[in-house]
Amino acid sequence: MTLFENNLMLRGFLTRDVEVHSSNGITEDAFAVLSLATMSGTWNVATNEWTSRITSHRVVCPGPWFCGFTRGMRRGDYVEVEGELYVHDYERPVVVEGERFTAKRCVGEVRALQVRKLERPLVVIDTGVDD
Repeated sequence: MTLFENNLMLRGFLTRDVEVHSSNGITEDAFAVLSLATMSGTWNVATNEWTSRITSHRVVCPGPWFCGFTRGMRRGDYVEVEGELYVHDYERPVVVEGERFTAKRCVGEVRALQVRKLERPLVVIDTGVDD
C-alpha cells in the first residue's frame, strides 16, 4: 500500500483537434494539450429518468514524445488517458465598477502519463453501471 496516490483514468472523445507545436517548435519543455469529454450521470428516482452530464477535461501531455504521438489526433477520436491531477492557482485582474482587483482562480488539469488511441465504439451506451 502506498501512502499517497494521485491516479486518474479517463476515457472519452476529443472535443477539438490536439493543440501541439509545429515540428520546428518542439523542444524538451514542449507539450500538447487535449480536450477530452467524458460522460457520467445520475438516476433521478422521483422522475424515473437518467440525467447525463458531460464534463470536459484539459489534459496536458508534457515532452517532445507526446507532441509527436498526439499530432495526428483529431476531434471525435476515442482516447484513454492515464495521468495525475494537478491543481494550481493563478491570479488574474478583475475590474469592478472601474476599480482593479486581483482575483485568485483555482484550476485543475490532468498531467498525462500515458495516452492511448482506442478503436471508436460502434454504439455509445452509458448504463451508469461500471463493468
